[in-house]
Amino acid sequence: MMETTMDLAIRRTVTVSAPVERAFDVFTRGIETWWPLATHSIGVSRGGGTPQELHLELREGGRFYEVTDGEEHSWGSVLAYEPPRRIVLEWHVNPENPATEIEVTFTPEGAGTRVAVVHSGWERFDDPMGETRSSYDGENGWNTVLGLYAEAADA
Repeated sequence: MMETTMDLAIRRTVTVSAPVERAFDVFTRGIETWWPLATHSIGVSRGGGTPQELHLELREGGRFYEVTDGEEHSWGSVLAYEPPRRIVLEWHVNPENPATEIEVTFTPEGAGTRVAVVHSGWERFDDPMGETRSSYDGENGWNTVLGLYAEAADA
């Protein structure tokens, strides 16, 4: 008997006018300059304030976390760090839910860079097609986040 599994990964791409090295650098080193912390953070989702800091430690095993009102909130960790082509993050979309994974690849395309995001691991959730995944798949999820990233990378 053949078993069919559904691919639940969320896939988004954006092409920026920056070369690969700059596109990677803006996404990683510059993440705090473009990430929408006022709407996409643990502190805000818990009814707290907007984070004052966002840190992504650029090495395998590095931490990814925000600082809100002096308190650290873990977002995940770096599973693979391969500048300037790829970064993979363990991602806790909500600390009460299982971790997911985000793979971001940077590929030269003409004079710019194609940035592809694959957000996977939703099958670990009790309700993999539920509200949390839908929010990342919807207009205010990766579409919004990558739009802000593209503006920063193209600046």
